Amino acid sequence: MRAFWFAVSMAAATTLTAQNPADSGVAADSGRLALLRKEIIVRYLARAHEVLGLTPDQAVKFDSTQARAWEQRRQLLVERQQINMAMRDQMRPGMPANPDSVSKLLESRRRVTESLFRVDDQEDREMTAYLNPVQRAQYQEFRQHFRERIAEAVRNRPGLMRPGIRPGLRPGVGRRRRP
Repeated sequence: MRAFWFAVSMAAATTLTAQNPADSGVAADSGRLALLRKEIIVRYLARAHEVLGLTPDQAVKFDSTQARAWEQRRQLLVERQQINMAMRDQMRPGMPANPDSVSKLLESRRRVTESLFRVDDQEDREMTAYLNPVQRAQYQEFRQHFRERIAEAVRNRPGLMRPGIRPGLRPGVGRRRRP
C-alpha cells in the first residue's frame, strides 16, 4: 500500500510539475510541489540503494548521476507537456488544424522522445563506471517498474472524468441498481 501512495504522489508531482505554473494557476503551490518532488526523489533513491545493494561510494556516484538525469528528464517532460498541449489545441474537433504547425509539433515531440532515450543511455553509460552489470540490469528493471507504476497512477488518478462516471463517485459505488 505504501508503494501505491508513493506512485500516486509521483504521478501528481510529475503531472503538476510538467505544467507551467504561470499558465496553469499552480504558482502558489510551486513551493509545495518542489517539496513533494524532493520527497519523492529521496524515497526513490533510498529504495534504489536498497534494491541495488549499493556501497556508500556507489550511492554517492549513483545519486549524482540521478540528480543530473532527473533534471534533464524534468526539463524534457515540461517541453513535451507544452508540445502536447499545443497539439491538442491544433487538433480540436470542429476546428481545422494547421498542417505546418502540426508537422512542426510532431517533429518536436519526436525530438523530445529521442532526447529522453539519450538521457537513459547517458545514465546507463555513466553507471557502468561504478555499478556491475547485475546492478545495472536491476536498476533498469527498477526504473521500468517505477515508470509503469507512475503511468498506471496517472491513468487512474482521481479527478479525471471518465465516460459514464459522475464526478465524485467511484465506479459501482453510490449508485442504485435497477430492479
